[in-house]
Amino acid sequence: KETETEQGGGKIKKTHYNGIEVEGIENCLVRLSKCCNPLPGDEIVGYVTRGRGISIHRTDCTNVVGMNDSDRNRLIEATWQAGAADNPMACYSTELRIFCANRTGMLFDVSKVLTEENINVTAINSKSGTRSEKATFTVVFEIKTVDQLNRVINKLRQIPGVIDVERSIG
Repeated sequence: KETETEQGGGKIKKTHYNGIEVEGIENCLVRLSKCCNPLPGDEIVGYVTRGRGISIHRTDCTNVVGMNDSDRNRLIEATWQAGAADNPMACYSTELRIFCANRTGMLFDVSKVLTEENINVTAINSKSGTRSEKATFTVVFEIKTVDQLNRVINKLRQIPGVIDVERSIG
């Protein structure tokens, strides 16, 4: 969807996609980047790709932070539209890494928190050595907003034996 707004005597084209507003571009494919999985509430930026439209990244994405100057020139302003988080049909993929003690029942405790929050898990991977006292779980799941994600992270951090929880940033 496109709209035009008046600003300083000229018209600025805005492209709307999936709750995202991109200024200055019209009739362009806009997609959420899979490296950082932006959510409503995150600060975002658009990147004009070569032949694949605009890729939306979180501003703290390692792919954005590490860009060279020529790629940085292809960044474009993007924002979440007001009410993007209120769309009951919208779900966004996100990934967390959970660093924890390697103990019996830890995966159950993590799964219980996600179930209580009505989270749909799409992938999970656990890694620990045979004699290691530490484990790492990587969990990919669907979520609606960054506020909901922060609530889940806080609950995961309260599990006995959880050392830290990190959101993947690219």
